[in-house]
Amino acid sequence: MMNGEDIDNKEIIDNTMEYKPLGTMDAINSESVDDTVIRGNVGKSVSGAAHEKPKRKIITRSGILRVLGVLAAFMAFIAIALSPVFVLKHVNVHGNTYLSDEEIIRISGVNLGENLFRLATDEIMQAMGKDIRIDQVIVRRNFPNSLDIQVVERIPLAIIKCDYGYLEVGRGGIVLDAHRNLSQIPVPIVSGVEVSDLFVGDTAENQQLSQVLDFLDKLNRDTATSIAEINISDPNNVMVYMNHSVQLKMGALDSLQKKLEITESVNREVKQAKHPIDYVDARFDGSYSIKLKE
Repeated sequence: MMNGEDIDNKEIIDNTMEYKPLGTMDAINSESVDDTVIRGNVGKSVSGAAHEKPKRKIITRSGILRVLGVLAAFMAFIAIALSPVFVLKHVNVHGNTYLSDEEIIRISGVNLGENLFRLATDEIMQAMGKDIRIDQVIVRRNFPNSLDIQVVERIPLAIIKCDYGYLEVGRGGIVLDAHRNLSQIPVPIVSGVEVSDLFVGDTAENQQLSQVLDFLDKLNRDTATSIAEINISDPNNVMVYMNHSVQLKMGALDSLQKKLEITESVNREVKQAKHPIDYVDARFDGSYSIKLKE
C-alpha cells in the first residue's frame, strides 16, 4: 500500500516521463516541418530556374540608326570609288636617268583609264622590282587621278660588245640590258674585250673588265660622262678616249686612286684649255704630261 509520499513521487515521475517524450516529439516535428519547408523552397527554386525564359535583347532606335549609318557610309564609299573622278589620267615618274618615262610605265603595267582604287600598289612594286635595271621603287596614289612612281636605277657603267649586239653592264659586271645596235646611253664603251652567251641578269666575268668597271664606278659623274671609250686590248697600256677627242694614256690600271685623281684632273684641264689638246700621258710616276695639238 502506498503512502502519500509515494503517490507524489509517482506523479512526478509520470509527469517527467510524459514531459520528455512530448518535448522530443515537438523538436522532431519542428525539424521535420523546417526540413520540409527548406526542401520545398529548393525545389521551387530549381523548378523556377529550369522554366525561366531567356531575356530578349531589345534593339533600340539608336542601334538601328547606327547600323543604317554604317551601311550608308559604305555605299557612299563604293559610289565615290567607282566615280569617274578617280580614273587614272596621269603617271608621274621620278628618279629615272637611263630609263625613259615610257619604259618605266611599261614596266609598271598600269594603263591610263584604270580606276585608281583598283590599282594594287604593292603588286605594281613587286612587278617592277623584278626588272634588273630597277634597284628600288615606290608607288603611291596621288588623288584624285594620278599615280606617282619613284625609282632608283641600277646604274650602267659601260657598254661592251657581245656576240649578238651590245650589253649594258653595271656594278659587279651584271648585265642590265641588251641592244642589237649601239644605243645612245651616256656611258663609255669598253673595247678590246668581247663576251658571248650573256643575257640580261647574267654576270660578265673578266678580270680586266672588272678593273675598268671598278674604276668607272669610283669616278665622279661629270668625269665618267666625259669618257667616250676605254680600250683594254693591252692591259698594260689602257687607252682612254675623252669626248673632246683627247687621248689619255693610262698604262696599267694599278694604283687606282692615283689614276682616278689624274683622270678627274685631266677632265678639268680639257674643259679649261684654251688650246686643243692632242693627248695626255699618265703612264709613269703618278703624274701626267699634256701634249698640245700643233
